[in-house]
Amino acid sequence: MMLFINVWDYILNWWNSTFNFSDTASIYRSIINIIIYVFGLLLFYRSIYVIVGFFGKAPKYQTAAMDKTYAIVISARNEEKVIGNLIDSIKKQTYDATKITIFVVADNCTDNTAQICRDLGAIVYERHDLVHVSKGFALEYLFDKIQEEYGITSFDYFLFFDADNLLKTDFIEKMNDAFATGFDIVTSFRNIKNFGTNIISSGYGIHFYRNTLCSHRPRAILKSSTNVTGTGYGVKSEHLKEGWHYTNLTEDAEFTTVSISNNLVTGYCEAAEIYDEQPTDIKTAWKQRLRWRKGGLINFKNNSFKLLKNFFKTGKWSSYDMFWHTFPYDLISFILAVSIQIFGMVFSLVTTGSYDIVIFLKYLGGFLLGTYIGSLGVGILVVLKERKKIHCGFFKMILYLLMWPWFDILSVVIVICSLFKRVKWDPIAHKDSKKIEEMK
Repeated sequence: MMLFINVWDYILNWWNSTFNFSDTASIYRSIINIIIYVFGLLLFYRSIYVIVGFFGKAPKYQTAAMDKTYAIVISARNEEKVIGNLIDSIKKQTYDATKITIFVVADNCTDNTAQICRDLGAIVYERHDLVHVSKGFALEYLFDKIQEEYGITSFDYFLFFDADNLLKTDFIEKMNDAFATGFDIVTSFRNIKNFGTNIISSGYGIHFYRNTLCSHRPRAILKSSTNVTGTGYGVKSEHLKEGWHYTNLTEDAEFTTVSISNNLVTGYCEAAEIYDEQPTDIKTAWKQRLRWRKGGLINFKNNSFKLLKNFFKTGKWSSYDMFWHTFPYDLISFILAVSIQIFGMVFSLVTTGSYDIVIFLKYLGGFLLGTYIGSLGVGILVVLKERKKIHCGFFKMILYLLMWPWFDILSVVIVICSLFKRVKWDPIAHKDSKKIEEMK
């Protein structure tokens, strides 16, 4: 009985301290607390995702007949150093080679990309348009050409890759197994071929492994649609018969949002594995992530509320889940944090005539420390779960793990800049010339 009374007293004290409407300052803090707790309730399920992703195993799919045709589409801009290795890894697939056709759009290339691809047997279209510049526009052009000369639905599925990718030899076979279960879209496991280069490439690596642990794997286990991330995914051709018209700065996010809001089902095949090159210098990382955040905000504004509309119309969990996946957490967190400090400063100046800057510094330090600890905690889970697939020595891995929260901390700065800066699509230079055999 005494224990119950003590717990009840604790709950009452917490309630009174959290939701206090006795004065202006308390009212403001209470409103902020209400917002935080509402978001906490709406997003609690994502904590469950982490647990499921860490302890669970991704679904495996039964072996299917290799009788479907696949068109591989690659958008390349000055990729002569790496694209030959990608095509070589495609040609070494265990899947029936007669059912694979490789299409490349050499987009505004000034090097030997087009000729290298032709020499390796790919069908190449050269595009020269310096006004409509982005991967999305290049893909739009490529699909128009495929429709004109072959017919999009003459293929069963389309697989999307970036020029720097490498495919494990059974990639298409495993994707075919997943498609045979009835998925409209399937995304794969993204591994990193230059993880161990430095803290920048490793930071990207942990970020993408986190996507697997916190998003793709738990959704697959719980039979919910997931998202696609730039490369290594496939689409049933009937969903592309009108062509490709996703030309935002982040065409993958735009495609995901529109597809889920139209009730297409996106599966995840962890057995299908690609290797992807990540930036190794801060300038490239800044430009790329600025584009990601700007594109993400544009996509959220233009498309994400279609997901909520679909959720209330159909009750589909994937629409609810994907709405929160596209939600700009870092921006909203920053706005709430700044508003709390501005109000505290104004209230202090009005009531006491002064403001102690130490309060702000403590708050900033607490915010940064909290972000670091949270990111590090998830990073530890990611490394423990995915360690066998990470190409990096043990002690270097520990160092990179301790440093990796820079990725999340920098997000706050990037999203603020993206609000005010005009962002254009710039190609990412690739130079890691490893072959698929070296990734074993």
